[in-house]
Amino acid sequence: MQREHERMPYSVQAAFRTSSSFLVAYSVNLSRGGLFLETTAEIPMGAPITVDLEIPGTGPVCINGVVAWRRGLEPLEGQPEGPPGLGIEFQDVAPTLGGVIDHLVSSFRGVQILVLSGDRQDRTTLARSIKSIFSTAEVLQAADAGVATTLMSAEIDLAVIDIDFDVEGGLQALRNAKAQLPPVPTVALTMNNQLREHARNAGADEIATNPPPFAELQVVLVRALGKPTSVTPTFAGGSVPPTPTL
Repeated sequence: MQREHERMPYSVQAAFRTSSSFLVAYSVNLSRGGLFLETTAEIPMGAPITVDLEIPGTGPVCINGVVAWRRGLEPLEGQPEGPPGLGIEFQDVAPTLGGVIDHLVSSFRGVQILVLSGDRQDRTTLARSIKSIFSTAEVLQAADAGVATTLMSAEIDLAVIDIDFDVEGGLQALRNAKAQLPPVPTVALTMNNQLREHARNAGADEIATNPPPFAELQVVLVRALGKPTSVTPTFAGGSVPPTPTL
């Protein structure tokens, strides 16, 4: 029997770094019937599309949707700023993903989040806020970049890095996170616009105010954790190279 996505004019493969990152994406977006995929693929609004989800710990999952909106390299007037990509709308993901979610939740052991900041009070406040956002999180605290280096590994789900306290150490911690296989998602904290640009160049996935208001911290943590590691559009006539998002 021919698979449904083979009859679709557009298909996209979205790979997640860990089962935890997929569960975050599901709880925030997929369960509400949508998903944003960062890609430069030229797929028109209204086009039917199949999304193949590559999730560690389970096999590929195929769901059908429609391109509800898209953002190009240069956002249109009145459109919010952000990376280029597609907003996918799904009709009903529960029947397709219900069994997968049950399986992943049964083996879920929480997330590990590394916090790097030289200020003890800032570290404590960040750790407390993170635990409020992710109650199952294990928060590892590092007072300097050297300690962060020893703690950084592929087992870390997310690193939150204070750039203002130690610029060179913070930027090196960002680079170390990107050097992991697979790369560790990162949130850089800074009040300096120039340092924001340096943080982006070092590989920061998200950048927030330092110290971040709780609402802002929640947004960037969830966005960094739930973003696919790569998006590969595959059209009827073949495929194009994947778009890395980490």
